[in-house]
Amino acid sequence: MQKLWLKDFEHNISATTWAAADDIVQAGGVKALREVERHFWVASVEDGAGTYEVETIITPHKIKAFTCECWTEGRRLMCAHVAAALLKLRQFLEQKQEERKAKAEERASTELSRITVVNVLDNATPEALAEFVQEYARRDRDFALALKTWFAGTVSNTENPFALVLDSVIPKNLNAFREPDFRRLRTTLEDLNKQLATAFEERNYPAGFQLAATILQKINPLIQKLEGQKRHLLLSQSQAAFFHFAKLQDEHVSPELREKAWDVALELAGQTLFPAEMTVPVMLFLTREATKEEKFRRINTLFDQTPSPAPPFLLHLFLGALARRGSPEAVIKVLEEYAEKPAIIRDAIVALTQARYSEASFRAGEHFLARIKFSLGQRRELEDTLLAIAKNSNDPARQINLLWQRFVQSGNFDYYDEMKNIAGKDWSAELKRRLATLRKQGDERMTAVVLAAEGQMEELAQLLEKQEDLKQFQQYENLFLPEDKAFVRSRYVELLSVYLAEHFGRPASEHVRAVLASLMQKGEQELVLDIIRGLATRFGDRPSLPDELAELFPKSKRKSILTLDAGR
Repeated sequence: MQKLWLKDFEHNISATTWAAADDIVQAGGVKALREVERHFWVASVEDGAGTYEVETIITPHKIKAFTCECWTEGRRLMCAHVAAALLKLRQFLEQKQEERKAKAEERASTELSRITVVNVLDNATPEALAEFVQEYARRDRDFALALKTWFAGTVSNTENPFALVLDSVIPKNLNAFREPDFRRLRTTLEDLNKQLATAFEERNYPAGFQLAATILQKINPLIQKLEGQKRHLLLSQSQAAFFHFAKLQDEHVSPELREKAWDVALELAGQTLFPAEMTVPVMLFLTREATKEEKFRRINTLFDQTPSPAPPFLLHLFLGALARRGSPEAVIKVLEEYAEKPAIIRDAIVALTQARYSEASFRAGEHFLARIKFSLGQRRELEDTLLAIAKNSNDPARQINLLWQRFVQSGNFDYYDEMKNIAGKDWSAELKRRLATLRKQGDERMTAVVLAAEGQMEELAQLLEKQEDLKQFQQYENLFLPEDKAFVRSRYVELLSVYLAEHFGRPASEHVRAVLASLMQKGEQELVLDIIRGLATRFGDRPSLPDELAELFPKSKRKSILTLDAGR
C-alpha cells in the first residue's frame, strides 16, 4: 500500500472520494473516534446508507495502514469512509496541538510578566522611582547621561538645555578624547536625533529647531578636527540633524521660525562650519530664497567680505544664489576669476549640477571647456556632467554638440554612432553643417574621417588628391582598392614622385620599396607593378630604384622589373 502523510493525503486520492469524505464529516457522520492502542485509531462512519467501522494506524503523522467494513475482497484503494475518518482525525490532532501551544504561551506570558519593567513601573510609587533614579544616576555615569539627554527638554530654567548636555560630553582637549568618551558622545547624539525626529512627527517645530540647531552648532566644529571613523560617525549625525532642519522650509511653520532657521544656517556657512559632504543640501536650503533681494544681499555681502580666494563652500553658495536668480552669465563672470585654477571651476560646476541648477551649470561648463585647458580627468568629468544634463533635459542639440566634441577629440566612433542615433532623420542636415565647419576650420584630417565613415568616396577622393601626405592616404586606400585601383595607383605614383624629387640615392629607393611592401602584403602585385612602371617612366635616371623594387618580387619576375626602364 502506498504510504501517505496525514497532512496532505487528499492529494493522493480521487476527487470524488475526497468530496464524499468531506460531506460525511460536515454531516457529523464520523463518530466514536478513539485511540484503542498507541497509534491505532478506530471510528464509526455513517454515510446515509449504513454505518461502517474504520481502522487506521498513524505513526505519528504517516498513514501506515487502513481498512473499512465496506471493503470487498481484494480492495486496496481508500474509500470515502476511511478518508472521512482520517480527515476527522487530522482535525482532532490539530485542535490538540493548538490547545497545547496556547497553554504554553499562557504559561510563558504569566512567567515573563512577573519580571517585566512595565510590571515593576505599574506597581512602584513615584517617590520610590524618583529615589531609585537618583541613586542609580549617582552610581552609573552612562545612565545619568541618558537621563539628562532624554529629559533635557523638560528643564525650563535654562535657555538651551540641549547645549548643556552636549557641552558635558564634548571634551575641551581632543588629545584626551578617549574611546569611552566618544562612545558617550555618539550615544547622546543618537538619542537627541531620535527626539528630533519625534518632534517633527508631532509637529513640535520649535523644539525640533532647537534640537537640530544645537547639534549643528556644537558638532560641526568638532567634525573639522577629527578624521577617520570618528569623523564619519559624527558627520552622519550632523547630516541626520540637517535633514530635519531643512524641513523647516517645507513644513507649515511660523515665518519667524523659518527666518531663524535661515539665519542659523547662514551663520554656520559664514564660519565655514559645514563639512564638504553637506555642501549641496545646505546650498539648496540657503539659495532657495535667494530670489528675495534681502536674502541675496546677505549672501552677496558674505561672499564679498570674505578674503580671496573664498573657501569652496562660500563660492558654491554665491554661485548657487546667482543661478537661483536665473543669472548664468553672472556665474560665468565670477568663475572667470579662477581661470588659472581649473579644479576649482570643475568643482563649482559639479556642485551646481548636484544642486539642480542645470542651466547655469551647463552654460558655465560649455564656456570653460572651450577656453581652459583642463586635465584629461577633469575634462572627462565635466563632459560627462554636461552630457547628463543634456540627456535629462531631453535637449538633442546639446547632446549632439557634446558628442561631436568628444568624437573630434578621441576619434571614438561610439560617440559618432550615438550622435547619429540622436539626430535620426535630421542627420543629413546635421552632417552637412558639421562638414562645413570642419572645412572652414581647415581640419582636413577629421573631414576625411567623416567622409570615410559616411561612404562619400567621391568627396573623399577629391580631398585626398589635394594632400601630399602618403601616410594619411594609406589610411583610406582599402576603401578604394576594390573598385578604384586606378585612383590608388595615381596617388601612389604622385606621392612617391614628390618624395623622390627631394630624396636621392639608395636610401630613397629603399624607402619606396618599404612603402610598396604594404601593398604587396595585401596581395596587390599587379597594382605594385603598375606603380613601379609609373615611377620608372619618371625616374629612369635612378639606377638603384629598379634594383630595390625588384626585391619585392620572386626571382622569376625580377628580370622584368630590372628591364622596365630599358623597355621604356
